Amino acid sequence: MSQETEKGISLTGKDIMPSTSSERTMSAVAYLILWVGIAVQLVTPITAAQLYPALSPAQIIIACILGNLIVAVLLTLLGDIGVRYGIPYAVYIRVCFGYLGTHIPALIRAIPAIFWFGFQTWMGAYALNTIMEMLTGYSNLTLLIIIFGAVQIINTAMGMEAITKFEWLASPSILIIGIILQVYIMKENHITFGEIFSKGGEGGISLGYGVVVMMGTYITMALNAPDFTRFLKTKFESSETNWWKINKGSFWAHIFGLIGSMLLFTIIGLTSGVATGTWNPIDAMVQTMGQDNPLLLIVCLAFVILAQWSTNISANLLPPGYIIVNLFPRKISFAKGAIIAGVIGLLIQPWNYADYVPQILLAITATLAPIVGIMFTDYYLLRKRQLNISELYKVNGQYKYWNNVNPAAIISYIPAGLSVFLLPDYGFFTALLISGILYYSLMKYWICKIYEQPEITNSAVIVQEVNQKL
Repeated sequence: MSQETEKGISLTGKDIMPSTSSERTMSAVAYLILWVGIAVQLVTPITAAQLYPALSPAQIIIACILGNLIVAVLLTLLGDIGVRYGIPYAVYIRVCFGYLGTHIPALIRAIPAIFWFGFQTWMGAYALNTIMEMLTGYSNLTLLIIIFGAVQIINTAMGMEAITKFEWLASPSILIIGIILQVYIMKENHITFGEIFSKGGEGGISLGYGVVVMMGTYITMALNAPDFTRFLKTKFESSETNWWKINKGSFWAHIFGLIGSMLLFTIIGLTSGVATGTWNPIDAMVQTMGQDNPLLLIVCLAFVILAQWSTNISANLLPPGYIIVNLFPRKISFAKGAIIAGVIGLLIQPWNYADYVPQILLAITATLAPIVGIMFTDYYLLRKRQLNISELYKVNGQYKYWNNVNPAAIISYIPAGLSVFLLPDYGFFTALLISGILYYSLMKYWICKIYEQPEITNSAVIVQEVNQKL
């Protein structure tokens, strides 16, 4: 029995090994375009429309900016793992949770992505079905969900290069059509920005709740930021440690790609919700332009299809694809992992819960925020950005802990996650703080005394770097 498969544990596979210099082909501009493609989707306008009128339009905009600014910073902080070491999230999390324990946070991360893949496939198919009804009078939403889902799965299974190329095509088109849609809705409903933002909120939820909900859309991506940054081109020496020099490209891509796109689509959702009274942007399009301008309606519905497609392949299929590979790295390729994730996403039929998007996002924050706290604490506060990469792929390496599970991570996760439901208005921050404090204390004063962690206990240790030219 080989070391890599002892006790049924397999830790190596071609799709989860550190990325090589030849695989690092994504420029900072391409990464920005990728993030535009990720961030333009219908969950954002749906969320904005469903938060109104409990929150005022001005409060929703503030929540959008604050929530996504926090996410952008976290994306950059945790993306440093991918830039420096070239490893995906599913591999890095072994450091925090252990070789088998890693599957717990990995699956917790995969579930929301799989859910949103199915949900956004339904939205794209809904738009396709509307176009088909207009042109032929025929309707078959179920068939279109299957076909649209299959096309996206195939696109993702082709790998990061195919995903990036599609984003270059889709992202500019989506932004342009989004702006056209915003102008048209305002014109047809005779409504101005002044009128929209003069409206007050009815109350019932707080601004803090809105911030946490807005964070829920892409807090999932903060965890697996290394899945993308591991493919970024690098212009620094492998010995470089300056955080800003290493991460400035990804930082600006996250700031402009994520926040800019989310702000635009939040405004579209608010305008649509205020003007038409419906949270479903496709129904709002049909209601606004269906009779007077069917050609423009078809163009806008095509925009909906592109938006769902561009987000799904990068944000909702790629991450769970890697996670499924990590479960059986020698038996499952990334392509197979993406196919499995996509099929599950369609079978669970998440569109049945379309009326509860803010509540779903809150639950996502509750389950994922503690993992963010644990990752940040481990990587920055305990290990000071030092990782022993070779140990990540050894069954009997330093991350074996207790029966291949790190008790510190499990103990820290549970109360932190529960705090989100007890204090939903500030749930992300309580979860981050509680998980970070507990994890730091338990690792420093318990786990490290039993299971040697040189990066933590010996600040002068020189950790073996990945044998590659970054």
